[in-house]
Amino acid sequence: MGDGPLLRMLNETSPVDLDQLDDQLRQGLIPGDALLRHAPWTGERFVPLSEIPQLADALAAPDALLAAYMRRRPFPVVSTALTAVIFLTGILQIAVTYAAAGPDDLSTKLARLYLEGRTGLEPLLFDGAWWAPWASQLVHAGPVHLLPNIAVLGYSGFRVERALGGAGYAVIAAASVAGANLAVVLGQNEAVIGSSMLAFGLLCAQIAIGFRLGDGLPADQRRYYGFGNLLLFVLLFTSTLRGENTSHLAHIGGLVGGAIAALLVQPPILSPPSRRAQTHRRALLWTAALALLPSFYGPVLRAIPSVGLWPAQTVTVQEVGVTIDVPGRLLPEREGDVARGYRSTTFGMPAWTLSPTGRDFVFVGVQRLEWAQVRDGDPLVGEALAERWRALSPGGTLVPAEAPPPKGPGWTPHSLNVVDPEGIVRYRLIEHHLLRGRFLTRAGYLVSVEDDGALNPRAEVFERMLASVKVGDPPALAAARASHAELPSSPTRQLALADALADSGDLQQADALYALVITGGSPSAWDAADRRLRLWAERPELFDDPEDPAWFERQMEDRPDDRDLQEAGVRFLAAKGRCAAARFHHERNAVEGPLSASALRTAAWVLACERGDVAPPSE
Repeated sequence: MGDGPLLRMLNETSPVDLDQLDDQLRQGLIPGDALLRHAPWTGERFVPLSEIPQLADALAAPDALLAAYMRRRPFPVVSTALTAVIFLTGILQIAVTYAAAGPDDLSTKLARLYLEGRTGLEPLLFDGAWWAPWASQLVHAGPVHLLPNIAVLGYSGFRVERALGGAGYAVIAAASVAGANLAVVLGQNEAVIGSSMLAFGLLCAQIAIGFRLGDGLPADQRRYYGFGNLLLFVLLFTSTLRGENTSHLAHIGGLVGGAIAALLVQPPILSPPSRRAQTHRRALLWTAALALLPSFYGPVLRAIPSVGLWPAQTVTVQEVGVTIDVPGRLLPEREGDVARGYRSTTFGMPAWTLSPTGRDFVFVGVQRLEWAQVRDGDPLVGEALAERWRALSPGGTLVPAEAPPPKGPGWTPHSLNVVDPEGIVRYRLIEHHLLRGRFLTRAGYLVSVEDDGALNPRAEVFERMLASVKVGDPPALAAARASHAELPSSPTRQLALADALADSGDLQQADALYALVITGGSPSAWDAADRRLRLWAERPELFDDPEDPAWFERQMEDRPDDRDLQEAGVRFLAAKGRCAAARFHHERNAVEGPLSASALRTAAWVLACERGDVAPPSE
């Protein structure tokens, strides 16, 4: 066949151009175990290309190293091991979930342990679950969630490690998890579980490898990379878009992290043998750094809260009459909820929480009480407050705890520990009250308690929200003011505004409006007199004793059947020490019999006055 260079490959011998041979070796098109006879290099023998010093540089080219590695078809140990671990722990989770029998059963405790494997903003930022990013890869919602993920992990992981080796696979896996967790922490409230974030990262890396390495891949394996799997990726990704409980951000973060790592990572197998150990160590360092990176998301976001929680927005809660600064992450996304500024309620009060399943929340509310309830101040204290929140601890108790400082002037603070049936403090309730007339404004939060007794870091966020609460007019007063402003001369609207002012504790302005309606001579004058007198009877210390006879005594004589008017008049006269006038009206109206409830009440006030008591007895 001549004296020129001869190449023997697959039992066939053919002439070869040395320049073409060098190029083909660099591209990985010719294996290193092919034989060459070239007298200046090999004498008369056929020698493997890998043993010829003059071809060493060509065989050390990246594509040549890649082709040589992949032709050996090494078994993917790392990907197989990780896939097996995820599969076996998933099977164990399914088994213990179905086997759980009671609260103290071992299977139940294991099932609870699995639930703690969620990852996301709350676990990392507030719960200190630094292990969650990787633990979440082991937790699945059931067989339908587990098995498809295992299929993708096995298929893509096999091909990624086959191309980049175990160290390259490890870097891409760590980057996928880091990217997925970053996307979830920055953009999604709900915590996530499942290995799909890792699976999508590996699948996208498999595609990126094809685009990056291209013709360096052996011809018989190219179809598994690049465009060869693009259709599979599109089908899988679009199928997840229909899932209601699917975290699309986690998938996107995982695939972006995996693709970037696949395009940038320098796996040891693509390095010359002399630098392979160094490249291997560098890949392991990158793997360790990327694997640990998500554990630092929480501390970083706690140092810069606006990044994780988004800048706060001022929300006006019209049905409560307050404004509050709410971090963007706690604001609702649905159109109807956006208009009102909150997406959930607790015990009928507007509330904000990070996720629908979270028990920690901030709330604001307002209650309209009866005058009898507020005569001695805030009625919702002590056992009454505990009873209102009893449902927080079924089978447990609510125990008073040390109250924080008041939120501001006029506010009164309260605190309760929520104790479970085992006697362990699980939550702390902080609540501040502002009593204005008959309206009790409530603002506070419920936060979990750590094992060492400290409040969960959510309390810092909730305290900032609580400090931002500003109280305006109660809703009823705001509506009455708006109505009165439209037609201020209307007695009906004047009367409605006076009622709202009285309920809100602005008794002097209410009294002035009642007097204006009375002197106006409109049909509403009777109602105004009745309501004004009842206001005087409830708070006699705020109003001067009118001339004798008082303006309302003529009304009492003209309206003997109005029991409320009669009782209010007697009560006010007795409170002001005008005992004779009080007895006169009592006896004049005690026609229903001495045992009537109305007569007994007015008699008690008259007797108290005549005995010189400071105040008449309560009803």
